[in-house]
Amino acid sequence: MASSTKPSTSEASCPGCGAGLVFNPKLGKLSCPYCNTAKTVIGGLGIVNENPLQQSLLQQATSTRLSAKAQQVECNGCHALISFEPPDVAGDCPFCGTHITTQAKTADPVITPGGILPFKIDRKAGRQTLTKWLSTRWFAPSSLKQLAQHEALIGIYLPFWTFDAHTRTSYYGERGDYYYVTKTRRVKNSDGEWETEEYEERRTRWTSVSGSVSCFFDDILIPAVKSVDVKRLMKLGPWPLKRLVAYDPAFLQGFRAQRYQVSLANGHRQAKDEMGGRIYSAICSDIGGDEQRVTSEKTTYRHETFKHILLPVWMATYRFKNKPYQVMINGESGKIEGDRPYCPFKIAGAIGGVLLAIAAVWGGYKYYIGEWDFPVWLKNPGTLLPTSAPSAPPAESDSTNQLSTATPSESASSAASEVTPAAPSAAFQEGLNVAYEAATKTQAAQSQQEWQEIINLWAEAIDTLKKVPANDPNAAIAQQKIQDYQRNLNYAREQLNKAP
Repeated sequence: MASSTKPSTSEASCPGCGAGLVFNPKLGKLSCPYCNTAKTVIGGLGIVNENPLQQSLLQQATSTRLSAKAQQVECNGCHALISFEPPDVAGDCPFCGTHITTQAKTADPVITPGGILPFKIDRKAGRQTLTKWLSTRWFAPSSLKQLAQHEALIGIYLPFWTFDAHTRTSYYGERGDYYYVTKTRRVKNSDGEWETEEYEERRTRWTSVSGSVSCFFDDILIPAVKSVDVKRLMKLGPWPLKRLVAYDPAFLQGFRAQRYQVSLANGHRQAKDEMGGRIYSAICSDIGGDEQRVTSEKTTYRHETFKHILLPVWMATYRFKNKPYQVMINGESGKIEGDRPYCPFKIAGAIGGVLLAIAAVWGGYKYYIGEWDFPVWLKNPGTLLPTSAPSAPPAESDSTNQLSTATPSESASSAASEVTPAAPSAAFQEGLNVAYEAATKTQAAQSQQEWQEIINLWAEAIDTLKKVPANDPNAAIAQQKIQDYQRNLNYAREQLNKAP
């Protein structure tokens, strides 16, 4: 039979100011939130008993209320039954975020919890964990930050079943052992000619086997709640079940509790399914070999026991576009798991930023390999200029007013494609570098001083290229660049006369 609830000798009100005491996770005691009075939780360190399973399944297990003062409400949204200790109130549902308006009533009896893992992470630490987690949630809506508010984090004890069992399984099956045979085949060699080669072909030799395996299962943990994402809840583990203490209602002061939504019988079936997977693995290990086939198995369960326990979870529920999202924090270890919505506008902005970054990197790469190009207005000043640039001369049908803006690497690349020089001379490379500086400054020039500096650079580039010797493999390219840069020089002089 399930052990009965031991009445707590802890007073629910502060002897100093009369306020309600709450369980303080940091102190491990009942504490007054106003005058710092603390009282030890009496009866919380007893032995957590295992309860015979079959006897409890055949007859109704002992049922009591979680405490003499426990109140219970049903959520209008998800219909979860939530228990709390006065003077605490129902507030919002920790599972779906719905504000609870149902009138509280005395909590219905449940199978008595045999053990409880008290909260160790207090509300302040829980909020810090939640805030840190939220800061790493990319693409989440900005309003998600309200989850870190004081009211949004709710401490609740969630129900679990644990099951113990000794099993013995008899099985029949087959053991597969690999062996290899040498065979030949016709293949084409590197010269396209046919030849014969040997290769090893793997085969499996099957042998009938039988045997038995024994297993011991200790504290198979089954969530007894349906109001949360169970898979996510299990990721909060592992839970230190060795630290369970005997249940005492005093631990509920200041927190809420969810009554189990999975019956003992259904929880036992889930536990047997989990045990079955482990038993199958044990059979395969016992068979050995390279492959195994299990044709039949029969399991006997002995010494089956269970516990109904409560585990601590800080919960925050956030509604986005009328859909609830849950975040859960392990109240003992601080581990956090949760889901959240994605903001399409932030995703679009991020994608745009990535594309811009890629474009910038690609532009730099193209410049590096000699394919970078200046804007259209700089290549052809008669067609388009930015609003901040001075007026350009009218476009002409010929190319005499076009500004050559080839970068040093572009010019070198063009020269390589035309002449393929062994190595450009120092004068050739220096002239290209100066020309690149002049072209760069042209993009932002406005004042007479800036245009005069550009004129000097174009003139320097021309003079430098004139020093390229006639026998230089890049001599022809240098002469072409001199003509291009002379047009650029003339354009710069025109802009100087127009500049303020």
